[in-house]
Amino acid sequence: MTFLELCQSLRRQIGAAGSGPANVAGQSGEYARIVEWIRTEWTRIQQRHERWRFAWAQGSVDLDSQFREFALPQDLSVIDEQTLRIGKTNVSLLPWARFRDDYRESTGVREPRLAAIAPDGLIYLESEPPVGSRLTFEYWRTPQVLNDNSDTPRCPAVYHDVIVYAAMIQYGLYENAPEVVQQGRSNFSGVYQEMVNRELPNVTVQGPLA
Repeated sequence: MTFLELCQSLRRQIGAAGSGPANVAGQSGEYARIVEWIRTEWTRIQQRHERWRFAWAQGSVDLDSQFREFALPQDLSVIDEQTLRIGKTNVSLLPWARFRDDYRESTGVREPRLAAIAPDGLIYLESEPPVGSRLTFEYWRTPQVLNDNSDTPRCPAVYHDVIVYAAMIQYGLYENAPEVVQQGRSNFSGVYQEMVNRELPNVTVQGPLA
């Protein structure tokens, strides 16, 4: 389901008036709350764990032989250190404090094998890289934010209802409707457990949403 379809599904689940929303933008009142609950709960679900399968991606950075520091993808949350390479050469990540103290100056090696990610998110190499080289790696992305009508959650479509059920809980709490909260939690638990089993194996499910 798209962002808009998720909002419409929530409206049906809670029995809100009308047939909308017809758009996620420019809403007010109950429809505005519906849109925000869907947006917020999808972010919260993603934040429960960093390494969802659907958040995995491959990245690369073209390196300039005149520099040692480079920007990483803006959506990078966690990098898989074992996959960091320049060409076929493995690169080991050091803690920033150690790298800062021991490799403040370039080591001058032709093929850098050590690196660190600074607090500002830049990756620093121990020396300038070879001409025309590329840094490659695998990583997990930061949580996706739903903004436009056609935005679609990254998780498999079979689990999209988990967002609606999470939003139902927030509606029930807002309206002081314990039966809606109970129904939302019951529905959420089953679908979320299935998503964890497939998308995040061998992880214990956290407690129910507030």
